[in-house]
Amino acid sequence: MVCVIAFLVFAFLGIFSVKYRQLAKEAFACVFKRMTLRKCDTGFEEKIKAQITGRLLKRSTRLAKMAEKLYEPIAWLFVASFFVSLFFLGRGVYYYVKYGTCNPQSPTSCPFYRSATPLEKVLDIYKCPQGPTK
Repeated sequence: MVCVIAFLVFAFLGIFSVKYRQLAKEAFACVFKRMTLRKCDTGFEEKIKAQITGRLLKRSTRLAKMAEKLYEPIAWLFVASFFVSLFFLGRGVYYYVKYGTCNPQSPTSCPFYRSATPLEKVLDIYKCPQGPTK
C-alpha cells in the first residue's frame, strides 16, 4: 500500500520534474485500484519493491530477505504513520490559527507562540469607541 504515499510524493515532485510525472501516474492508477479493493496490476508496487530490495541487498542479504518478506506490513505501517502525522500537523495548524499556539494547554511550550490570535488583533483594531451615555 506504499502506492498511496508514493502518489502524494511523486505528484508533488512531478510539479517540478518531468521524471516523476510518469511515476505519479502509475502510483495514481495503483491507488485507484487499491481503493476499489482490487489488486494493483500496473507493476508499480513490484517496481518500488524491487528498488528497495535491490538497495538493501547491497548492504545486507538478511535485511533484504526480511524486507522482501515483510514488505506489505511495513508499507501499511508507513501509510498509517503518514496519516497519523498528517492529522497531528493539521491539528497543530488549526490550533496555531485559532489560538496563536500549537498547544493551547501549554502555550509557551510551542516554539511559534504568539500572544494574541489574528482574530483578537482584528477585533482590537475595529473596536468602536464608547459614545457618550445619556
